[in-house]
Amino acid sequence: MKRIPTFVACLLASGPAAAQPEAYRGLATIDIPFANGPIRAEHVPEIRLKLRGALPRRFGMDTGSTGIVVAADHYVPGPGDSNDGPGRIVYNSSGRVLHGTHHTTDVEILHDDGRTAATARVQVLRVESITCLRNARDCAPDPRPRGVAFMGIGFDRAAAQGTDSGPAASAPRNPFTNLVSLASGAPASSIRPGYIVTRTGIHLGMNTALTRNFAFVKLSARGTASASGLPQWNAAPLTISVDGRTATGTSLVDTGVNYMFLSPPPGSPLVHGAPAPAGTRIAIGLPGGRAATVFYEFTVGDRANPLHPEKVEVVRDPGVFVNTGACSSKASTTSTMLLAAMSAAGGMVM
Repeated sequence: MKRIPTFVACLLASGPAAAQPEAYRGLATIDIPFANGPIRAEHVPEIRLKLRGALPRRFGMDTGSTGIVVAADHYVPGPGDSNDGPGRIVYNSSGRVLHGTHHTTDVEILHDDGRTAATARVQVLRVESITCLRNARDCAPDPRPRGVAFMGIGFDRAAAQGTDSGPAASAPRNPFTNLVSLASGAPASSIRPGYIVTRTGIHLGMNTALTRNFAFVKLSARGTASASGLPQWNAAPLTISVDGRTATGTSLVDTGVNYMFLSPPPGSPLVHGAPAPAGTRIAIGLPGGRAATVFYEFTVGDRANPLHPEKVEVVRDPGVFVNTGACSSKASTTSTMLLAAMSAAGGMVM
C-alpha cells in the first residue's frame, strides 16, 4: 500500500482540519509516557527501551536525529541479530561523532520498566568511540564511551547527520515506525506507522480522534527509497521572517536541543556563525507558504515570551532552515516546547 506523505501540525486556534483524519478511522494507538516526566527545556524527554539481552534502560528521545545509539557495554549482539558493518552518526548541533558497528535487532518499547507495549526491529549503532567535529559546540572525545543511550525518531536527517550512504542509509532505524509485534496480541498492522509527540509522552500510531484538529501538508518526495522499498520524504516546509526579510525553507522541530539555530532568509542582517543579537524580530509559520496554520513570533532577548528559545544561533547551512529547539525554561506548563505549545492535545505526526 502506498503511503501518502504528510506533516501534521496541531492548530493553535482553528476549526477541524479537512477530511484527512478519516484516513485513520478504525486504527489503534498506544500511549507511551515519558520516563522523566513532561517535556521541559531543561532536559531531553526519555523513553524506556529494552534491547535483546539487556536490561530496560531510559533512552533520550530526539526528534532531530534518526536511529538508536547505545554503548557497547550495554548491548551485546546475540542470536537473531545481524552485523551490518561499521557506521557512524554525527550530531551537528553538538559536534559529536559516534563511531561503532551497526546491528539489526529487536527493540522493545516499554510502558514502564517492566511492561512491554510493542516491539520494533531496527538497525542500531553499537558505539565504540566518540570523536568531535572541528569547532564542535559541546563535545569531548572518548575512546571507550559508557552510558550512551539515545534514540532519534526524526526523518530526512541522514544527510545532516553525515550517516552512511547507499543501502545502509536506508535501513529501518526508527523504532516508532517499524513495529513488528504488539504486546496486546493485535496485529502490528492495526497501528499506523507514525506517532504523535505530546508534552507528556508519545502516541504510537494515529487515529481519527487524535488527528481531528491537526493541519496536514503533503511533503515533497526525496527520490530515494528505504530498504523495504518505501519512498523517502523531504523535511516539512516553513516560512520565516527575520526583521522583515521573509522566505520559505525547511523546518525541524527538535526535542534534542534547548536553543534555536537557523539559516536566515537572503538579505537578512544576521551574521552567519554568530548569535542573533538582542532585538532581532523572528516570526515563523508552519507549514510554509500560504498553507501556514501555526504562527508564532518573538523578539530575541524578550524572556517574558514563553516561546523564546534559550538562544538563537545563526549557522552557515545552505538555503533557509530553522531548527526550532526547545522554548525558554520560563515557559508555562502547557508550552514548554514548541511541540506542546501547538496544542494541548499533541505535537507533530510523521
